Amino acid sequence: MRRLSLRHALVRRWMLFAALLSLLFAGATLLLLFVLEDSFIDRRLRTVAATLPADMRTPALPEHFQWVAFDRLPAAERQRLGDCGAGTITEFRRDDGRYVHALRLSAADGTRAVLLYDVTGELTVTAGLRAGLGPAAAVFGSTLLCAWLLANAFVGRAQRHARRLLSQVRSAPDPASLDALAGAEPVHEFAEILRLHADVWRGRHQAVERERQTLAFLAHELRTPLQSARTSLALLEEATAATPSSPALSRLRRALSRLERAGNAILWLSADTVLCGGQPPTPARPVLDELVDELQPLAGARAQAFDVRIAPGLCWDAPREVVETLLANLLLNAIQHGDAGVIGVEADGGRLVICNRQAAADVPGFGLGLEIARRLAARIGWRLEMQVAAGMVRCELRWPAAACSTGTGQ
Repeated sequence: MRRLSLRHALVRRWMLFAALLSLLFAGATLLLLFVLEDSFIDRRLRTVAATLPADMRTPALPEHFQWVAFDRLPAAERQRLGDCGAGTITEFRRDDGRYVHALRLSAADGTRAVLLYDVTGELTVTAGLRAGLGPAAAVFGSTLLCAWLLANAFVGRAQRHARRLLSQVRSAPDPASLDALAGAEPVHEFAEILRLHADVWRGRHQAVERERQTLAFLAHELRTPLQSARTSLALLEEATAATPSSPALSRLRRALSRLERAGNAILWLSADTVLCGGQPPTPARPVLDELVDELQPLAGARAQAFDVRIAPGLCWDAPREVVETLLANLLLNAIQHGDAGVIGVEADGGRLVICNRQAAADVPGFGLGLEIARRLAARIGWRLEMQVAAGMVRCELRWPAAACSTGTGQ
């Protein structure tokens, strides 16, 4: 859709209005000229008719006038005149091409006659139309030019005002400043738009603040049970220090780790700052190996297997807890929404790709979880994208070049 600027749109409408108004005025003027011309001709016809003798026998008539008995008129003209009464004026074109005005007359003895006035050479309006087309076109063009100039002069002010208003809206620091702009705005419609924008902005602020408070509350509520779970796990590990670690303890450790990651994710999502820099680099291989080891039992239950390929020495300049939470979310999504087969994980210096087959009876992606994962990735300056094509789901994480490093130490 091609969009016009406010100036162009209003100028075009102003010119169209001027053109239509000019055509309407020209049409009305032309109609008035025809009416006046006809009225002058009819008045002269009646004036000449008033000078006729009462018996209407061989009257002396001025040039272009003709007195004809009704019965001597051609049949077509008698039919055209019809049953009109005396004193009625009719105009028509004769068979020889001449245009006449005809006045029905009636003598005292009942004789019917017609006074014809040949006006072929006196139709000045019709004859002047062709000669006046050139000047009329020039006047019409001048009118459009004046309309264009005036529209640009007047609409230009409105456009500059609208642009200045847009600049003020973009630079407004808060909704209160928009309310102040609306109060000082002289145009009612613009003021209403500013107030609506301020209300929407204020509503979004309130929604974000409610979300922040909810996340902070959830994070606070998770701390106490997590601390108790960590203490209980430590006591169990001390009690079984002399015996091999049981599968139950391993599952408990993984569950506790996932709870800790969830609590940390809530805290990170409630923050506004980018969580990168100032910490030791996070090695990619250990993080992914631990996550694969943790999630392998769940993947095996769905006939899935991991194929992990990581560039040697790859490290990320981001907190380990954030990276671990983000990758765990993506890998768990690949298991839950994927079909049986291989879940490929490939990481190099600029991206990490998780690719798996889409489940036949499932929908791609993980809805709201995808948006949350994107927000979590944004907290460390990364970008997350997901694509579905040919039955394959592809999640791709990208990070700035300065956010990773490679070496040969791993």
